[in-house]
Formats: sequence, structure tokens, C-alpha cells
Amino acid sequence: MSLPAAALHGLAWAAAGALLAFTLRRAALLVAALWPEHTAAAVEPHEWPRVTALVACRDEAASLPGLFAALEALDYPRDRLRVVIVDDGSTDNSAALARAWAAGYPWASTLLMNTNAGKAQALNQALQSLQPRPDAGDDLVVIYDADHTPAPGSLKALAAAFTAQDVAGASGQMRVSNGDASPAAAYSAIESLVNQFVTMRAKDRLRLAPALLGSNCAYRGAALAAVGGFRRGALLEDSDLTVALAQAGGRTRFVAASVSEHRAPVTLRGYVRQHLRWNRGFHQVSGLRLGDLWRRPGLSLPHKLELTFFALGYADRLALLAGAACTAVDAWRPGTFGFPLWVWAAYFGLPALEMAAAPALAGERPAAYARLAVVPFFFVIDIAIAAWAAAQSALRRPARWAATERAPVKP
Repeated sequence: MSLPAAALHGLAWAAAGALLAFTLRRAALLVAALWPEHTAAAVEPHEWPRVTALVACRDEAASLPGLFAALEALDYPRDRLRVVIVDDGSTDNSAALARAWAAGYPWASTLLMNTNAGKAQALNQALQSLQPRPDAGDDLVVIYDADHTPAPGSLKALAAAFTAQDVAGASGQMRVSNGDASPAAAYSAIESLVNQFVTMRAKDRLRLAPALLGSNCAYRGAALAAVGGFRRGALLEDSDLTVALAQAGGRTRFVAASVSEHRAPVTLRGYVRQHLRWNRGFHQVSGLRLGDLWRRPGLSLPHKLELTFFALGYADRLALLAGAACTAVDAWRPGTFGFPLWVWAAYFGLPALEMAAAPALAGERPAAYARLAVVPFFFVIDIAIAAWAAAQSALRRPARWAATERAPVKP
């Protein structure tokens, strides 16, 4: 029995409406990111806060030397800094490297876990083992991934964001250092620039909870403890905390002046595994957080709307598939769904403008625009990943954490 025409048209407009909602959000954020703004010089605190920097690693022997060198070069008072390397059940010599390095510095130590518990639980166990614990007052907890190399001034730039007492978390810039290594790395670099220099830059200006990223990010210790720390089993512990801190009334910041470089996956397989984990992670966040988010009376409607868009992650790809199916049927049998074709111009036009603006806002060299050639292919891959992840979640397949592919370290 076929559906009546009104129902088919309703389905088409439901897909079109979802695509337009994501498009209007992109337009608003792009305008906010490009709007001229006078930025006052950062004010250093009277006394730098105590910082506990945590590095959770597993089988990262190739990456750790670069991180260690970067940590040694951090421009931060050593009497206000401690670094803990948490080895999450490595099977290579990561633990030995960490012990040997930490032995040379009184502000560094290691925590060796016998079995692999995952990043979130490894960080929680590190916090629980520390004395004194960084969960009171203005003490900060800073997270670095093993393959990151924070710039010398990056930690001070992050810490300065917490001079405002309503700030609960802050993310610095995560810059892809190997964007020319492969098509996958090139697309990752583009995606990263748009996310940080359009989306997060705009959300910071609008005070709409810019996302906390998984590395080169900081939390006020008391705020982190108040929301229960890192959610055990979370595939995206940073995104989960972005929503949790906002629900608790905390503000998050994007600090572009705090720069840390890292290497993106260079193979298609590595890219797919990473983005599949991100998709499943957003499904966790939306499933666990959105109901409570909309029941919170203290959050403004713009906050709730933006955090909903954020938690939905890559859901616009699913609306795109529905719209594409309607358009294909209309091409075969005109008028069946009546999908409005002008929606496609808006939906694809805004990301094109974002990708044109982001490298300029980030200060990238003009040659970086050559990376845009890989966008069509990888956007199709993104759609397929989103569909596969949605199917896995719908079938309640277990979501398992998978290590990010590490690009080879240059000698």
C-alpha cells in the first residue's frame, strides 16, 4: 500500500528542514567567526594556578620522546606544575620510557596500570591517586595526548583563560602538522581548521560552550570533580564533559593562542576508524545527556539548542541521505516527494564558505587551499561512516574504543 502524496511530501520536508536547520546554524557561526572584534590583551594572573598535567598513553613509545621534549620546554613555573604520565597497560616499552624520563624531573611522575582501562578511566585513576588532589579551588587539570607537542607558551595561554571565575574548561588550538602527508591527513587538517576557527571561535565569541578537545585542554579541578570526572567508558570524554560542564553552569573557552601540534592519520583505514569512534561517541553523548539538558531550567534556549546540535554530531549526514533518496526518486518519478532542490545549494554552499574562511582565519599559507581537492571524496566517506555508525548504534552493537592511528614520527 503506497503512502499518500501528502505523507511523502512531509517526509521530504522533514529531511529538508533538518538540513536547513544545520545550514542556518553554520551561517550564524560563520558570521560570528568573521565579525570584526576588538580583542583585549590577555591579562596574566597575579599568581599562576597550580597545574596537574595528565598524559594517558598506551603503546606510544614512538610518540613519547617528542611530547617529553615539549613538556620540558613549557614556559610555566615549575613550582606550580606537576606532570603525571599514566601508562594504560602498554605492551611496548612506553612504561619504561615514562619512568626513565620522569626520574629526571622532580615535577614529573608516572602511574603504571596493569591492564588497559581506556583513557577516561586511566585519567580518573590518576586523579584519585594524586595527593593533594587537584579538585578544589583554582587548581587546573590539563590533558595532553602522547602524540602532541604543545608550544612553550601554550600552557600559560590556557591557564590565563581561568582568570574569569565562571570558566570551567578551556581548549587550545590543535594544529595538524602533517596535513600534506596524504589525502586523509589533508582532509583532517581542513576539518580541524573549520571546527576550530569557525565553529569554536564563533561559539567562544557568542558564549555558547565551545567544545573541549581531547588534548591541549584544561579543566578547573573543582568543576571537573563536581560533574563526576571523566565518564567511564566514554569514547569522547571531552565532548561528554563539554555538555556536562555547561549543564552545571560552567563556561568553556576556545584559546587559539594556546597551540599544540599533532599528526593526523595518514591512511584511509586510520581515518575511518577514528571517525567511526567519533560518531559512536556522539551517539553516547546525545543518548546520555540530551534528556537531562532539556530538563535543566538554568540553561538558556540558545545554549540548549547549540548543545543539542553539538551532541548530535554528524547527524546531518543522515538527513542528507534521506534528502538524496528523495531527490533520486523525484528524478525517476517527478513530484513523488517534491524535495526542494534549492536546499542543496544552501546545504553545500555554507561548508564551502567555511572552508574558504577557516585557513585565512588560522593564518595558513595560501598553498593550504590545495587540500580542498580531497573534500568531495572524503565527504562521501564521512556520509558512509555516519550511516554505518548509526546502524551499529541502532542494533546496540557494543561501542569499543580503538586507538588512533599514529603517523610515523619524522627522524
